[in-house]
Amino acid sequence: MKKAVLIIAAILLMVFIIGNAEQFQDFATTISSGAVIPVVVALVFAVIRYITQAASYGAAFDAVQFKTTLWHNLVIILSLMFVNTFVVPAGSGSLPFIIGDAHKRGADIGTATSGALLSQIGFFSALFFISIVGIVVMLFTNSFNVVVLIGFFSTTIVLVVEVGAFVVGYFKPRLLISLLHWVERLCNWFLKLFKREPAHWAADTATSFIDSSQMLAKNVHGIVLTIAWASLSAVMNMACFIAIGFAFGYVEVMPLVAAFTVAVVSIMLSPTPQGVGVTEAAIALILTIYNSSLSIATAIALVYRGIMLWIPFCIGALLLSQSGFFKEKEKTTPSEENKKKDVGWISGTLMIVLGVANIMIATLSPDLDAYTVLTQFVDLSNTLAGPALIVGGVLLVALGITLIMRLRIGWAASMAVLSILGGSELVVAQTITVAIPLILLAIWLFIKRRSFDRSGLLGRSRA
Repeated sequence: MKKAVLIIAAILLMVFIIGNAEQFQDFATTISSGAVIPVVVALVFAVIRYITQAASYGAAFDAVQFKTTLWHNLVIILSLMFVNTFVVPAGSGSLPFIIGDAHKRGADIGTATSGALLSQIGFFSALFFISIVGIVVMLFTNSFNVVVLIGFFSTTIVLVVEVGAFVVGYFKPRLLISLLHWVERLCNWFLKLFKREPAHWAADTATSFIDSSQMLAKNVHGIVLTIAWASLSAVMNMACFIAIGFAFGYVEVMPLVAAFTVAVVSIMLSPTPQGVGVTEAAIALILTIYNSSLSIATAIALVYRGIMLWIPFCIGALLLSQSGFFKEKEKTTPSEENKKKDVGWISGTLMIVLGVANIMIATLSPDLDAYTVLTQFVDLSNTLAGPALIVGGVLLVALGITLIMRLRIGWAASMAVLSILGGSELVVAQTITVAIPLILLAIWLFIKRRSFDRSGLLGRSRA
């Protein structure tokens, strides 16, 4: 499954980069027009920002007696830039990712959850601090913005909920146990609907969480350190933004602080991943209110987002495979069965991606013009037209699922469908760019045919 996830991550990275190619080009052009020294200073602040954020993450897990390294923390922080880009609202994918990573690296689920929650408390404490700074600045400059106020209340609510989890665990452990058992029963009710075995995790999780809460109560220094590092990270982020403003000749600090505050809050509240489009517009709007020209405001927005989003996003995608989220608890030699599972996941994922892409081509064709560079290799519309393309996409998705299950009949059907489609694309439609990927996938399935050794819906292996 790990390889399948990485394949999807690579595809998402390509889609994201190609879909935003114009912004990448604008970033490269604009950054070259700014003053060199302030831009370099901004880059230094950006690096320090991510290092201090990684230090905050490490302090959070140190506080619950689970050691991490600075490099690993940095990998996680940058990986989250990639993960959160595809989770809306921005940041909502952080908690499960952090918990999964720590648990894979040996922390029990209670400790992993406690460390993850504390790291998030540090993050939202920094947002809370920035919101207060923004409110004060805007009050002094008579330019109050309702977005900042919404951000302030939002971060306050999140902080109350997260801190409340630790407070309940420490002062009212029985209440925490009751709450978790209630959640467990609710989850098991849903599992029962799908005829799955019930899970029994509430007691162990409550015990671990209560222990972590008591541990944190005795380690106030760790909590303070987590919040301090996170706040310093936010200050470095702000310093980076101000330096970029200076690079383009805009040296009014108060307006830059106000614009930065709105930018940070808009990322959290934006309906688009990581505030793409919304944050840039918010920065330009605030700066123009403070008498900046639109061209300078746009340049500041583009360069800031390039340094704080695009560059970390690409680095995070490359580092994703190094995160503990994908590592097994124990290093063992992959068994033959595990190798077969990998083949099934890879083959099925590629088939599902092919099917989903064609369903999107059939239903969202005008909206995919920006992605022609990618879709030209999977577009079956020359062979299947209209509703037939949707049906064909659904069939490919279904076949992908059978390949993940490693069903022999699914393999045979996939070989037949790929051969027919590949031949049609090559001979009838004469679209070799589509025919080659289909034929290569069929060849891959033929070479790995021994991996698909299960029969029947229950997926029993052949003797």
